[in-house]
Amino acid sequence: MLAVVKENLRITTTALDTDLQDDIDAALMDLQRVGIDVTDQSQPLIIKAVKLYCRWQQDYMGKGEQYCKAYTGLMQALSLAGDYIAES
Repeated sequence: MLAVVKENLRITTTALDTDLQDDIDAALMDLQRVGIDVTDQSQPLIIKAVKLYCRWQQDYMGKGEQYCKAYTGLMQALSLAGDYIAES
């Protein structure tokens, strides 16, 4: 997932790897917090949510607030979709 996020943010250096991995972990935990199953991290919508979260946290292109809204909307939609709800 780190390589995917770095490519999405157009980052080629390893200097931010720790920070980006922390953001990825936080995104996955945030999705889990609202009941979304993140065990299959190859799901396109899970990947998209993580990318949006990371763009928000990194204030990508100065549009952090826009990415926050996009992430929140996708997170809410996933939390209502039966295919993405974690088993209790």
